[in-house]
Amino acid sequence: MSLFRLAWQNFVLHARRYGALVVSLAFTVFIFFNFENLEYSGSLEGLSADNMEKIGMLIDVVKVVLICFMIFMIAYASNVFLKSQKKEFGVYVFLGLTSSRISVLYMLENMMVGLISIVAGVLSGTLFSYLFAMIFVKVPALGIVAGFSLSGRAVLETCLFFVLIYGVITLRGMRSIRKSSVRDLLSASKQNEKLKEHGRFLVLKALAGCLVLCTGYYFAVKDGGMDVLGNAMIATVCVIIGTYWIFGGFLPFLLQSMQKNKKFLYAHRRLLWVDGLVFRMRQNYRSFAMVCILLICAVTALGCGFTLNNRISAIQQYSMQYDVQIMSMDGDAEAYFDARLPESQMHTVVPVAEANEQLFVPYSSVSDFDLPAFKENECVLLSKGMIISLYTDPGSFSTELDGVHLQCIEDVRTAVLGFMQDKMEVPVYVIGDVLFDRAFGQSDRLYLYNYKFAKEDADLPLSTDDPLVAGIFRMDEDNSSYLWLNTIFTFCVFLFIVFLIAACSILFIKQYNDSFEDIEAYSLLQKIGMDRSVLKHSIIMECSFQFGLDFVIMCVSSFFSLTALSKIAQEPLGMVFVLSNLVILVLMILCDLLCICAVESTLLNRRTV
Repeated sequence: MSLFRLAWQNFVLHARRYGALVVSLAFTVFIFFNFENLEYSGSLEGLSADNMEKIGMLIDVVKVVLICFMIFMIAYASNVFLKSQKKEFGVYVFLGLTSSRISVLYMLENMMVGLISIVAGVLSGTLFSYLFAMIFVKVPALGIVAGFSLSGRAVLETCLFFVLIYGVITLRGMRSIRKSSVRDLLSASKQNEKLKEHGRFLVLKALAGCLVLCTGYYFAVKDGGMDVLGNAMIATVCVIIGTYWIFGGFLPFLLQSMQKNKKFLYAHRRLLWVDGLVFRMRQNYRSFAMVCILLICAVTALGCGFTLNNRISAIQQYSMQYDVQIMSMDGDAEAYFDARLPESQMHTVVPVAEANEQLFVPYSSVSDFDLPAFKENECVLLSKGMIISLYTDPGSFSTELDGVHLQCIEDVRTAVLGFMQDKMEVPVYVIGDVLFDRAFGQSDRLYLYNYKFAKEDADLPLSTDDPLVAGIFRMDEDNSSYLWLNTIFTFCVFLFIVFLIAACSILFIKQYNDSFEDIEAYSLLQKIGMDRSVLKHSIIMECSFQFGLDFVIMCVSSFFSLTALSKIAQEPLGMVFVLSNLVILVLMILCDLLCICAVESTLLNRRTV
């Protein structure tokens, strides 16, 4: 029998097991292909060149993230399935096949899996490409019509990246097979992965994980100036390491304690599922840690999406706060402008003065806005329209005027001064009226006249030729320079979905593949008369424990990650936390139920005689 025919027979024989792998790999191809097709198919034609360029840059960033995701997902799924195949490869050694020929057999099987995965991914991506493009255009309101088109370059690049990644990982698997002894091959799928560390060491590891994790939480929510970016990096590293140690220390200690407590273990039919988790603990805790980190990334990505969406809307408000803003050196020109301008529904006059490359405005001129009250030695900063700020401590903006040290009590991002506030290249502070009058004389002041007209299409008879007009700005309703920013929310939502599905897929693949190793054990238990309800309960508890534990730890970490985002963006994210965790909970419950059904079908729906 040729190796190709043998590989085909193995593929058909293990079609159920390969199904989970094919679906996971096809999903990675599907996502990557749609972003490739979106960039190269011309679906976004109609946007300005500037918006197209910036959206293209965003797509490239997302593609880099997706390539890293593809590498991680393909490597994990392939390693899990390679372990389950090694026993079968060990049998082939006794049948006379050399390690080299077995590695070629493994390569052929992987080629079949890869070919089906990439074809399924590209075909499904093609079928849903129009829907994908339509969602991408409609959600951020880009104002163009999405069309159905297929890019040959997108197909080629998708296949190229997948083949390259999958080929390297397959070669790595072939190398592993060639270096494995017959004993290693035969025992790989049944190797006891129970951690041998002493209980005290596990406790210390768990405590260290908690300490590192809490350190990460502290740096995540810590106020600061330019050190905020460094704090975020420290927090990220600490959360990853702390999560890994929590699962590597606390989880084994918890399960081993449950296993040693016979009264607890034998009650409520806990023996089977606890022993099953302990048996594979070394691989289990690593999978749990990876899944938890992916879920934290998913929540953070969604939080970033909502945060950026709110900030972008706020940025656009800077240009829409007033219909026209006039700068003048004359503080008594209000009546002059009122007589020449159309009827207005709202207008303000704001004195502005400059000192030490900073601008100052008196509190009374902007008191109609929701600004915090402050003392004479305090001030409020009027921020520009920024997507994020590296400053989360208002004290970082403290300044000095007329010999008085001013402590900044809040960073306000409301469009108090409209477009001018967004375009100022120097900080703008709101200070007390007494200090403003003492520090600046009439000749030191510039006056900003802001008007919101009753009619949107009102004419503007004034220009810079008027002697009282030093500068003028008219709001442009057709300005689309910020249009590309609207797509950031869509990218973040897609990343949320990708990370979430990846996390659920890892747990499903792990548990479903492990179930094939337990077929003989469950078959024997059924033969000796163990009730099926007991076996079903064990399967439910083992699957649900893994999903539930990841969800609980993810909730705690995601709370702090969203708190950090909220401080940077000055946006409340409590609703995002609740919404994202509810979505994750629902999807994890569905995936858990699907996993339970798949494992029960594998272990219990087989003949026992």
